[in-house]
Amino acid sequence: MSGISRRDVLMGGALLAGATGAAALMPRNRLVLMPQGHELEKFVPETLGSWHHVPSPGIVMPRTEGSLSAKLYGQVLSRVYVSQTQLPVILVMAYGPIQNDLLQLHRPEVCYTAVGFAVSGTTPALLPLRPGVDLPIRELVAQSEQRTETITYWTRIGDDLPTNGTEQRIAKLKQQWAGYISDGILVRLSCAVPPEPGVRDQLAAFARELVQAVPLADRPALVGRPIAARLA
Repeated sequence: MSGISRRDVLMGGALLAGATGAAALMPRNRLVLMPQGHELEKFVPETLGSWHHVPSPGIVMPRTEGSLSAKLYGQVLSRVYVSQTQLPVILVMAYGPIQNDLLQLHRPEVCYTAVGFAVSGTTPALLPLRPGVDLPIRELVAQSEQRTETITYWTRIGDDLPTNGTEQRIAKLKQQWAGYISDGILVRLSCAVPPEPGVRDQLAAFARELVQAVPLADRPALVGRPIAARLA
């Protein structure tokens, strides 16, 4: 019988390490922060501060019917809110019950580019919800021949609030190492105007009204448990 070579030992060790790593990344549990049975249509009030919802078409959506991306979201909400004293705000919320390598939130940079918009000015920022409590967000501008949108959005995956694709992948990997997969939500606010002075402030004001309007017990679904606890 021939002996086992050093090369065989090394290859066997590598395969064993790979199998061990794969087992470690196998999710065993779920973290779901959206209350069971909740619908986004009822989750978000139709009146937020001085804004109220009016029916309106033509909203850029984070999905394409008939493709894989149509399977990503368990629920999608799209509304236009108008005010007598503030700019109209377009609200889009997309909820995904599972965030893994195949099913994950599509960030607006991708969605707008896919429908012909040029995206610029994309940058991370912090949106103050109240003194000492900041929400990690991302800001950008999307422009086509017909319109310009100034956009503020955030994503929640479990309790993580990643502001770019790399952070999003790291959050999922960290959760997989911890043995669970999470639900996730994307919240996108926009005004159909260029990023003139004051536009971002109005989007921030709308975001605060939105978070405050959601019942305390349900806020983790919107911003994660750590920030929700600090707002309690």
